[in-house]
Amino acid sequence: MTYSIDIAEAAEKDVHKAFLYYEDKKEDLGYTFETHFDNAVDSIQSNPLKTQIRYADTRVFFLKKFPYGIHFQVKGSVVLIIAVFRTSEDPEKWTER
Repeated sequence: MTYSIDIAEAAEKDVHKAFLYYEDKKEDLGYTFETHFDNAVDSIQSNPLKTQIRYADTRVFFLKKFPYGIHFQVKGSVVLIIAVFRTSEDPEKWTER
């Protein structure tokens, strides 16, 4: 099955916030974060069901080099990315979305 990716506006803001945070820490580190995020999204898109369910019907894919989890749901052939949170944040925070 081919899956399409839909990223919620709030999740896009999460990614942008992380980009700015890392870019402030070191030049081009924000771009490195974006590359890792994009690679993770590609992996999710190719097989979203391999990621275990963590909360109700929400799955979390963790980035390897950065402490972030991509929270997403699979609705038919659509993968909806709801949030991109640091692993140190309250995991229940995504439910506000």
